[in-house]
Amino acid sequence: MIDDALTLDVFAEGRGVQRGARVAPTVDGLHCGDLFFRWAEVFFVSRRSGMILLFGTSGAVVIKGGGDALDRLDAWVGQAVDLTEVRRRLVRQLGHEVVLFTAACAASGRLDGRRLNGLFVVAATRRALYLISGREQWSLVWPIERVKRQLAKPNEPGGDALILMRGDDTHVNLRYLLPEEVISLARTARKERPSPAEEPPPLELFARKEVTAPHAAELPEFSLAAGSLQAVAERAAANVPGELQSRALLPADFFELHFQELGEIALGPLLLRKSAAGGAVSLRRAVIAMDAVGLQEDTRAAVANATDRTLAVYDEQVDRLLSMKAGTSRADREFRIDPSERDAVVERMRAPFERLWVRFEGLEEQQEKLLARLEEFEAGPPGEDDVEVREAAEDWRATLGRLDSGYEGAWRELVEEIEQRWSTTLLPRLSRVTEVQSDGLPEWVRLAGIGFVTLIVAAAIIALLVT
Repeated sequence: MIDDALTLDVFAEGRGVQRGARVAPTVDGLHCGDLFFRWAEVFFVSRRSGMILLFGTSGAVVIKGGGDALDRLDAWVGQAVDLTEVRRRLVRQLGHEVVLFTAACAASGRLDGRRLNGLFVVAATRRALYLISGREQWSLVWPIERVKRQLAKPNEPGGDALILMRGDDTHVNLRYLLPEEVISLARTARKERPSPAEEPPPLELFARKEVTAPHAAELPEFSLAAGSLQAVAERAAANVPGELQSRALLPADFFELHFQELGEIALGPLLLRKSAAGGAVSLRRAVIAMDAVGLQEDTRAAVANATDRTLAVYDEQVDRLLSMKAGTSRADREFRIDPSERDAVVERMRAPFERLWVRFEGLEEQQEKLLARLEEFEAGPPGEDDVEVREAAEDWRATLGRLDSGYEGAWRELVEEIEQRWSTTLLPRLSRVTEVQSDGLPEWVRLAGIGFVTLIVAAAIIALLVT
């Protein structure tokens, strides 16, 4: 671990703000003024504008500072904490819900009549909004009645707020959210989408430069969408041997629905960012919405979650078939996936996306270059030529188009691997489960029989005593 220190402002829940606190890493954790934050406690890390938020089982801490200082702090955290595994553990808590995004936020207000206030990890799914801290978890199930943006006062920490309201007992204010997260919540949470004529303008969290009109996003036409996910799922389902599927007592549409669900889980981060970027009113906001680093980290976590879901579905089917066997005492270990085999499955299913990101390691650099060119152009005189901006934008758009095609190819490879795993390994095992012989009558039948015999004997004894 790097042996140096930074001087930053630190806010810890329950302790207030420490100005100019000494922040220094150790092997076991991070000194933040008079607070020591252990690496082993970390369950989420988020970098927002001008700050880094660390969430642990005993509380949360916000560290504010300049870009260079936060870069160094970010590097320390990255060396000590496996951020991909942290995201994976968080997503795994949500079962097989389709996760739209995870982020850090400050939440206040009332939720179902209970007072809400503090720093939380927010996880938005198609079903609900989850607010998670080291001490408790809250949830707000969709739909809600109203979504409102509240403008921040000058120098107000946290920036603009997104307000979610339902009835008289739920009024939740969320701060520190990014534009694509705000847009995603606004679209997901509402009870009914308004007609195009009534559609409100996009929620904006960044001020527009007045010296020049913003560059249009002009994103390439993406190929990966819900329709392509469905097509891949149908093709893969058709390749699963029908005889094995029947022997395992699985419904005809089992694999089509299974592959479709995995696609929504694995590709959720990309589809979310594409939707947010496609609705952006400027090139700058489109670039921020796509966020190459966040996309890579969220995709790794989502693919791991899709893999876990595949193996969980198999375990569910084993349990279902064994439950149909009356009084089975035979050990079911031979039907389960042992840890070493599970690790091999995870590695093979993750491989297509890891190869994909090796090809697109330069996307983050292109993104930063384009943002820098935009900032320089916007700071110059109104009549300045934007040749460098247009060249950087063309390079970024071209790479984005290739990445989109690459994602579709990686998803197809992943589905083929899952289909082969089911066809060659998992379905044959399920078929063997159906061949397990029962040890006898079901337990309830045996108990009922014993009760019946006991009743007959008792009746016979009473008859003898009476006579």
